[in-house]
Amino acid sequence: LIIIGAMKCGTSALHRYLGLHPEISMSDEKELDFFIEGRNWEKGLAWYESMFTGKAKIYGESSPNYTKYPTVKNVPARMHTIVPDAKLIYMVRDPIDRIISQYIHNRRSDLETRPIEEALRGSNGTPMEETRYVRRSKYYMQLQQYLEYFPKSSILIITQEDLFNRRQDTLRGVFRFLGVDDTFVSREFDGLVHESGAKQVK
Repeated sequence: LIIIGAMKCGTSALHRYLGLHPEISMSDEKELDFFIEGRNWEKGLAWYESMFTGKAKIYGESSPNYTKYPTVKNVPARMHTIVPDAKLIYMVRDPIDRIISQYIHNRRSDLETRPIEEALRGSNGTPMEETRYVRRSKYYMQLQQYLEYFPKSSILIITQEDLFNRRQDTLRGVFRFLGVDDTFVSREFDGLVHESGAKQVK
């Protein structure tokens, strides 16, 4: 199981919730970025396998940077060579809300200093639709990269809104997609992880 994104769409929450299921073992380190050249790809398969522990029916990880095309390229091809039968989950949310959340994240991480209006205009003549903020919200464009290697039946798309507002039903659907017990519930499903949308940036 690989949660391929998108950034600021609730992947941390889903990672935590899935790790509570007795048939699922999620990596202790959330964002492994293994299939990204220049990140951890060069560490090799043995390193990647060492990130998954315990006995489980499903082993999973979550790396939103896997849907950072075209800045990050060839991830689906590398993924298909290693885990061609992987189940992929792509989380999305209202694209404007996602852009704002990413901007807030970058400001708080000192990765962005410009006002949001300027950041969305791009630099050096870059069209708005090609800025790093808008590209991550081009969900279909990101998915197209995976559909060249994985069948639609191997990809589940869920929304952050459904995960947060219809959590039990949404997780039940995820469990069915993965082929594990879909009746499993946990008290910890009531918690939220990384609710950054309400944060303010001055």
